[in-house]
Amino acid sequence: MSGPGILRPALALLYPRRCPFCDGVLGLCTRCEACEKEAAALRLPVPRLAAGDHHFGRLAGAAALYRYKGCVRTAVLRMKNGGRACYAGYFAAELAQAVFGCTLAQKRGIITLKTPPPLARFDLVTPVPSARGGARGYNPPDRLAKPLAAYLQTPYQPRALQKSRRTEKQEGKNARERLENVRGAFTAQPALAEGRRVLLVDDVITTGATAAACAEALLRAGALEVFAVSVAETPLSS
Repeated sequence: MSGPGILRPALALLYPRRCPFCDGVLGLCTRCEACEKEAAALRLPVPRLAAGDHHFGRLAGAAALYRYKGCVRTAVLRMKNGGRACYAGYFAAELAQAVFGCTLAQKRGIITLKTPPPLARFDLVTPVPSARGGARGYNPPDRLAKPLAAYLQTPYQPRALQKSRRTEKQEGKNARERLENVRGAFTAQPALAEGRRVLLVDDVITTGATAAACAEALLRAGALEVFAVSVAETPLSS
């Protein structure tokens, strides 16, 4: 007998789950005791972000799990640039539970959906397009969006949104420069976006400029509304 049901435990042994905060092997544990205290201190008490802390533009709203500091910043940077795309699965599960109310179950290191999401009402899930044009070999928001869509039982559509021009790095720019840098930098496909409520997925929301520019493109293509989620956030004030 063969199939995904047999292969998944074998893959879990070959590629064990790791703590995204310290890179230690989690095995069958759900959390890393060594990192739990620091990660908990950086966890946002309420996932929904305040509009005054970010530029949301025409976004219906946004949510995140953590402040972008300490071990969380280390985890996100490893996920983005350190070859640990596997961390995305951990954070996707966290988003599904904390933001959308899913109940997940873990057995032999495999995380599965136990209770469907009572708070998710979207027609499609799409990631923010890669800022580096795929130079790293993968797009971190895409790695977050795909498992999150599965947990939310919502169609995953990575082609709904594309980058229409090259932009400079957002790092080091102030809020106004970030807004200008990504203004008009994205396009969306009306065939995929029109009449749909879209969940936009990113790794970090800083000013909100990128998410707002993506939302603008999706809404121009006929989307009804766009809500954004990310692993971490940095308020404008910081």
